[in-house]
Amino acid sequence: MISVRAVGADDWATWRELRLAALADAPDAFGARLEQVRKVDEAHWRERLAGGALHLVAELDDKPAGIVAALDEPDGAAQLVSMWVAPFARGQNVGESLIDALVDWAGERTVRLEVVTTNTRARDLYRRNGFVDDHQAGDRLTMVHVGPTARFLAELNADIWQPYRDSYAAGDTEAFLALHHPELIRAGGPAKTVQGFDEYAAASRSWRADMDARGSTVAIEFRFTERITDGELASERGVYRLTTTRADGDRKILHGHFHTFARKIYGHWRIAVDYDNTAATPADFDAATAPDDLTPYLPRP
Repeated sequence: MISVRAVGADDWATWRELRLAALADAPDAFGARLEQVRKVDEAHWRERLAGGALHLVAELDDKPAGIVAALDEPDGAAQLVSMWVAPFARGQNVGESLIDALVDWAGERTVRLEVVTTNTRARDLYRRNGFVDDHQAGDRLTMVHVGPTARFLAELNADIWQPYRDSYAAGDTEAFLALHHPELIRAGGPAKTVQGFDEYAAASRSWRADMDARGSTVAIEFRFTERITDGELASERGVYRLTTTRADGDRKILHGHFHTFARKIYGHWRIAVDYDNTAATPADFDAATAPDDLTPYLPRP
């Protein structure tokens, strides 16, 4: 379980421990140096925690797991600083929880940060959580928060689009069908039909059985031209590339346009409406954006 709390002067020992751990773990990510900070006395730590705009500590299963702070800027914005997640807690949404808490605290204010350009792990975390590139000076990149859209799109990738590709590659029809809402509406396709979930599931199982009987493998890739979401509903348009490889090695590639509507069910995205128009070209596919390229679909600061 993750918890995030604001800390003050009386929490100086906890903050000091985590700050020193951060500097030891990632010395090039921060302006301060471990040797200097080790020499700082209790009074300094108390003063910092009493005077800063915000200091947050995250705990994972009651164990200190990360920190972040915010400073007031002259133009009224908030600057995110001192972000760090302990190695044991990475990949468990601790960083996301810290950013959420800081952004909630900032309210309508702009939130900025600086990150070293070579720190790709941190940059990816910030981009997944609504930050976009603003400008770069030397090896320092300034990023600005533009809202939660990046996280929603990353969730869609994780809940739908990556498993969609994986299920095709593995020939796992049941895993593929599990990505769809029980009240799915499926329209279009070569037969120009409209189907509910049961009919579509039966057709999918029959098609996969035929592919297996022929010894054929199938791979699918997606590119996007539009991605709109509010965190509960999503509309996504794009182009797919379907590659069928027969047992003799002969390969057939089909391109088509798709438009899906997804919604969350029990905390996970599922495809609720799927329209397939098998009329696209390789050029259409190449012109669209890869699933991990979220920038075109994020609001601008």
